[in-house]
Amino acid sequence: MKEKTKATDLFSSWAEEGKDQRMAKTHSPSVQEMIDYVITPQTENFSFIDAGCGNGWVVRKVAQDSRCRFAAGVDGAKNMIQQANAHDPNGNYHCNDLLSWNPEMKVDIVHSMEVLYYFKDPLELINAISHHWLKPGGKLISGVDFYFENPKSHSWPDDLNVHMTLLSEDQWLSAFKAAGFKNCYSWLANKSNDFNGTLCIYGEL
Repeated sequence: MKEKTKATDLFSSWAEEGKDQRMAKTHSPSVQEMIDYVITPQTENFSFIDAGCGNGWVVRKVAQDSRCRFAAGVDGAKNMIQQANAHDPNGNYHCNDLLSWNPEMKVDIVHSMEVLYYFKDPLELINAISHHWLKPGGKLISGVDFYFENPKSHSWPDDLNVHMTLLSEDQWLSAFKAAGFKNCYSWLANKSNDFNGTLCIYGEL
């Protein structure tokens, strides 16, 4: 059996090829829906981390909000973080394994897009975010295009030769609840005739 490529190595190669820009453009509509959902209602200043930040485009977008007093990104792909630093030399970006990294200070909001399913046990990372990244009352919002109800995505692990954990919408919601999140909610963002939509999952502590 062919050895699986590490997701971080795949994304580092994509950054070298300039695919990070295309990813940002493709994911932007879904991410905008998630940001609108979690940030628009904020009545106070907030702090923010993008888990699996790629070239940092979401961090830079959120940092433009006048209420955002701190925004950081973390990603395991070295070349993605190099791109983030090149775009935003004064930004706060970390090249680390998400499972072993913890922020110096807990934050109000954690966002991730197309990240959680690359882990063999997504609940492990969701738990780490719940217990070590977020303040009490903090919010986690995540978007995934690879999920059970989106059959067009099921070939991706073989297409890319990368491990992906296939979960249903109910299983994602259960994982959030198992990690201690309340008021959990899910919906499909950026849905169209030829795209089932990004599955967005939200929870708060």
